[in-house]
Amino acid sequence: MTTSRSFDRAANYYDQTRDLPEPVATHGIPALLKYIAPNGKVLDVGTGTGRISVPLLRLGADVIGVDLSLNMMAKLREKYPTPRLAQADASRLPFRSQQFDTVLTMHVMHLVAPWRAALREYRRVLKPEGVYIDSTQWHDQTSPLRRIRDQWHQLIEAQGAQWRRPGAQNPDEISTELKTLGAQLEEVEVLHYYSTGTPREALEQIRSRVCSDAWDVPNDVFEATFKEIAAWTKKEFKHLDEPISTERRFVLRISRF
Repeated sequence: MTTSRSFDRAANYYDQTRDLPEPVATHGIPALLKYIAPNGKVLDVGTGTGRISVPLLRLGADVIGVDLSLNMMAKLREKYPTPRLAQADASRLPFRSQQFDTVLTMHVMHLVAPWRAALREYRRVLKPEGVYIDSTQWHDQTSPLRRIRDQWHQLIEAQGAQWRRPGAQNPDEISTELKTLGAQLEEVEVLHYYSTGTPREALEQIRSRVCSDAWDVPNDVFEATFKEIAAWTKKEFKHLDEPISTERRFVLRISRF
């Protein structure tokens, strides 16, 4: 039994509710190929519905996907009928040692409870000179829209409830652990762009409970804190439908062992 977060419950709405900006889809994902050895074998950990692995497969990359959720991988198969997939936790990969040239994760490590064990597994399955790439869509943490969700998190904690995911809480934790495993780290900014959203959209994303930080919040706490955050947002923002621009970056954190 794993305590990592499965996204079985999100399979039917995941692609419709997770942001994949056009710059990332058009330029960011193809840029990954620069850091993958020619004809190299890639392991996509937390492959999910294939939002990253399917474009890479279509670009000719040799990708194998692994995920906890059979439901999510079923959605991947609807997009790409002949993928190679395995169901497993990231901390117990069903592959022999030194098999892959690249291990890839994107927005996964905060969901993996035994995340330190997962990093050791990535190192184990990588070939000598192989690379682990943790890609992320960086958001400006001072964005007014980000403040809405941060305030809601504070309201949950004030109620004595939990919203945090079970895995690594920040990139620095991961970097520190990778260094203890002997990795040489490099951070590459692939894209720098802006996205827009409205306070009303930020509230709706909370209300719909589509994101995993809402799943463990008890219903009574959720209802109470949503009323509070809705009132706070209406007080803080004069116009709930006014677009707000947020700075974003597509960043690759590359580890070489």
